[in-house]
Amino acid sequence: MTLPPEYVPWLKSLGFNEISFGYDGLKLFLPEELDKGQIGYSKSREGDSLCDGATGSWKAKWIVIGCETLVGDPMILDTSVSPLRVTSTLHGEGVWEPYPIATSLQAFAVALQTIKQYSVGRENPVALEQNPLPVEDRKRALEVIQSANEGEVNLEFWELILESGLP
Repeated sequence: MTLPPEYVPWLKSLGFNEISFGYDGLKLFLPEELDKGQIGYSKSREGDSLCDGATGSWKAKWIVIGCETLVGDPMILDTSVSPLRVTSTLHGEGVWEPYPIATSLQAFAVALQTIKQYSVGRENPVALEQNPLPVEDRKRALEVIQSANEGEVNLEFWELILESGLP
């Protein structure tokens, strides 16, 4: 795995690597966790490559940088394009079909910061029940994420994170 040089400074500048929102959340792997985070994706537990070039197989240019915490779907840094793009995909489906969740690391940071902002006071199911996310705040958050990505991403990933916050 070759990590792009801009990734670690980007993560440090973000200032956090986890977000909890009700039952759901996001976890970005710290640099020392990245190698282990590739197990089951680009490599086996024994360290063998799982990138065989077949349709639907994991691509060598994809790096798992974190996961959605409710079901564990990976967040993937696609290093085959510039600017670097962040995608996600369902795990356990037998094939990998990533879809874009951020058009760049900068847009990804905006999305994460937006979700983090709305997670305050809603970090666990009890807090979320006591302080549900108003529909207009959810809409505003999705608009910010869509705008940062110039309308070029699938908002479903972000909608699902915020979904449990609806009153």
